Parts: sequence; structure tokens; C-alpha cells
Amino acid sequence: MNPRIKNINIRARLLVVIAIIAALLVGICVKLIKMDTVQRNFLTLESNQQSIHTIIYPATRGIIFDRNGIPLAVSTPMYTLVLDPKVLLSEPIALQRLLQNPLLRPQAQALYAAMRARPDSRYLLAGKNLTPWARTQIRNLYVPGVYLEQTYKTYYPTADMAAQLVGFTNVNNKGQDGLELTFNKTLQGTTGKVRLYENAIGQILGVAQVLQEAKPGQNITLSIDARLQYVAYAALRDQVIKTEAINGSAVVINPYTGEVLAAVSYPSFNPNDLNHRIGSAVRDAAITDIFEPGSTMKVFTISEALKSGKYTPTTPIDTNPGWILIQGHRIYDDSDNGLIDVTRVLKFSSNVGATKIALSLPWSDLYTLLQAVGFGKTPAGGFPGAENGLMLPFKSLSQLEYCTMAFGYAIAVSTLQLAHGYTVVAADGMQYPITFLKQTTQPVGVRLLPKWDTVEMRHMLLTVVQPGGTAVRANIPNYTVVGKTGTTNKVGPNGQLEARAHNAMFAGMLPIDHPDLVIVVHINNPVKGFGAEFGGISAAPVFSKIAQSAMVMMGIPANANGAPRAVAYT
Repeated sequence: MNPRIKNINIRARLLVVIAIIAALLVGICVKLIKMDTVQRNFLTLESNQQSIHTIIYPATRGIIFDRNGIPLAVSTPMYTLVLDPKVLLSEPIALQRLLQNPLLRPQAQALYAAMRARPDSRYLLAGKNLTPWARTQIRNLYVPGVYLEQTYKTYYPTADMAAQLVGFTNVNNKGQDGLELTFNKTLQGTTGKVRLYENAIGQILGVAQVLQEAKPGQNITLSIDARLQYVAYAALRDQVIKTEAINGSAVVINPYTGEVLAAVSYPSFNPNDLNHRIGSAVRDAAITDIFEPGSTMKVFTISEALKSGKYTPTTPIDTNPGWILIQGHRIYDDSDNGLIDVTRVLKFSSNVGATKIALSLPWSDLYTLLQAVGFGKTPAGGFPGAENGLMLPFKSLSQLEYCTMAFGYAIAVSTLQLAHGYTVVAADGMQYPITFLKQTTQPVGVRLLPKWDTVEMRHMLLTVVQPGGTAVRANIPNYTVVGKTGTTNKVGPNGQLEARAHNAMFAGMLPIDHPDLVIVVHINNPVKGFGAEFGGISAAPVFSKIAQSAMVMMGIPANANGAPRAVAYT
């Protein structure tokens, strides 16, 4: 080939290459200009979406304290471990280091298989409720594609003894039952929201913007005394087991403030174990279960009788021949008590005597008193599932229903309601709203009975715990206690009374002249032991154990029955 022609060809090719390169450079410049002008906003938005991540982080939940500052529910920091399979699979050495860590080794094969199954996934939950120590161990590996999200878990130091009352939170640390649910809005606080800068492999580089600061929940101080709660729970547990009862409940109230100092049920559960948060043991039977209160109702029947002015403690009542016929039904006493006074109607727990007294009163007066003390109404305090009990409509009451209501049938109450009702007798005729929060000022109450009538009632109730009464086992050394037993046959599925199924109750207070406490105990169907079905046998001893410990805890000196105390419990 002619050398001249060859040079021309080379030069032509070189020009073509140069032209192509120049065209590419022009195209790139045009693209850059377009990106910087026309597409600038769009690309900026896209860039932000890829590099800025918005996360929501929880607030610390408030602590629940008892009245003395003992923690009953504490929110502790925990961590959730999240893996990014796409990043980790591209870093095999780092992935191996991660899976060989003792915290993940037991599930290493399962995690690796899950990542291989979805290699493009950016989210794999690898662990929940990791402790701060575990979090440090994971962080010290310095492995990309590993995230630790902070959460909170509530721990319950007192476990089963206060589980049903305090309640528990769910996996999101929100109240689900008990007082955790009642006061959830106060306790939970406000979650935070923040935008974070992340690099290409998802590692956090810094904070772009705080959208919302997290606000911790507020602490609350309950009226509950953890010491009394424990004593009541232990005494109740031992008696339920001893008598082979279905369950039991007990409530302790300060009659001058309406503060619930203890509300226990047995069986209970461990709120720190998710597997235990099922079944009937989760309910606080003291607040959510109802029963016919039996002869404990006679206190209100006779209180209304004293209020009417028609009766005094010594007014005679003829109970011969030990029964009375009402609408074709016989109402019985355990024996023919003959001619007795009103005080002995209480002491011997005479159904006939209570019936005759009730029939001599305007029906509406007794019915109104029972409503006024809280029966048939949801008790204050806001406890979830709190029962309002059962009272038949006044207009439809038959004579038999009215009479049986006067001695504790045809009416159903919870242990909490019965205890609140008895505070009227303890607080000289005044009643204060039920509360589960510690009170710092004297609440406003309402007068339901004359003071002198309630003073007389307490001294009449003293005969119940004296020899010959039905509750001698309620007594404790060096203090004068008063109260009333109750025993009822339970109603079976067919609506008929069951001869061998009972409710056993004792409702009492102490000391006699200025009661600091009202304590009510209910044992559901005690069956083991002679006379176990009776309130004086099964329930009264539980009252005695609680009362004796309470006097020591509260520093009430022995034989201080009449000592004036404006606010009995602080």
C-alpha cells in the first residue's frame, strides 16, 4: 500500500476517535448541567431518601411506686437486634465473626439460612429484649449491617404478690391490664422521632434533624403498701391452699381516705414471664369477681334500723321457732334462738331476726342505703374490669328477694365493694371515694349514717368476735377488733343452691373506737377442714394475720383503741 494513503487512513481514524470522545464529553457536560438545573430538586430528594432515615424511639415508661417508695414496676432499657442480609452477605468475613459470637451462635445456622433465602432483604429480626451488656458485646464486633434498636421492658420486682393489681405491659411497653392500664396515659410518655444520616451500608453517621423529643412518662405513687400487700397475699395463699379452696381475695382500706392499701388474690401469676399471663389467675378477683355476701349484709340492715329510730341495740326480736315463712319459702336460722335483742341478731347471725327487722322498715330506705354505700355501682379508682356487682331493680323486688337481700342473698358484691361499704361504719358514718393513688390531702367524703349509730354498731359487732360469737378466730392480742362473718351457698349451673359449695367471708375493722383499717376476706369454696365452709373458720383467721402485722407496721400501740388520729394512715 502506498505510504501516503496509509497515513491518510490513520489520520481519518484518529479524527473519528477524537470526534467520538468530544461528543461524549459534550454529552456528559450537558447531562451535568441538566442535573444541576432541571433535575436538581428531584435528585436532591432522591439522595435524601437514600441517605437519611427517620426512626421513632420510645420514651422511658414511668415507675410505679408503692406509698413508701418501693418500686412495683420499673421500665428498663432493652435492645432489638436487626440484621441487613444484603450488606452482611457481601461481607462474609464480618458475617462469620458475627455468627460466631456466643450470643448468636445457638441460632447461627437458622439466621444464615434466613439471609440466604432472602439475599436482597434489608431487614431480619435476630433478637429481642437484649440487655445492655449484650448490646455492648454486639457493638464491639464492629460488623456492618447490624442495628440495635432501643426499646423498654417493664420489670415487676414484687412478682406474683401484686401482679394482678399492678398489671403488666405488652411488647410495646403499653399497659394491658391492672393499674398499668388504668394509668397508661400518665406512665407511657411520648415517643421521639429523629432523622439520621446513614452511609451506603446503613451505618449511622449522625443526626440530621430531631423531629420530636421523647418525653419520659411520669412516675406514680400508689396508695398500696407493699408490706401489707405481701402479708395479705401470704396469709390468703396459705389459707386457700389449706382449705383447698378454688381461690380467695382480700382487701385492706383506710376508711378515712378511701385509699386501697392492699388488694390481693390467690392463685396469682408471675408478670415477668410472658407464658404466665394467661388464665383466670391474671384477674384480681378482689375487684373483678362477685359473690353473694351473706350475713355481712346484716350490718347494713341493722344500721338502717338504728337510723330509723325504731330500734336500739337492746330492742327485743322474737325469732321463734327458728324460721319464718315468706311467700311460701322458709327462711331458717341454724337454731331456734328464741327472744333475742338486736345485738344478738348480729352475734348469732340470725336470718329470721334480720328478716323481721327488714320487713318493719320502708323497703326503699334499706335499698337506698345499699346503693349509697356502693353496691350495684362500679367502684371508683378506674380499675379495668372492676365489677359493679348485682342489685335487682327496686320496682321488681319481690318480698322474698327483699328479705333475702337483707341477710346477703339476691345481691352480689366484690371484695372491694364490701370493704368500701364497711368503711362507712369504720369512719363514723362518712364514706370517701375509693382510690389507688396515695393521697396527700384529706379527701371530701359524704355522710351516709349518723355518727352515733356507727359507734353503736361497732360495739354491737364486738360480740361477734367474743366467746359465743361466730368469729372468735378474728381476734388478735392487745387490740380490739370487730366484724361480721358471712357464709353463703353458691348457686349451681341449674340456678339452684349447691349444698356443698360455699362462699366464706369476714369483714372487719380495728381498733374498735377509731378503726385505722377495714379488712375484708373472701374464700371461694373452702372444702378441707371441719367447718371450713363457714366465714368464721376460713376467712376470719386470714383477717387476724393481716390485722396483727398491720398494727405493727403502722406503729399503732397496743390497746390504743380510742386514740384519736385525724388521718389514720400516712
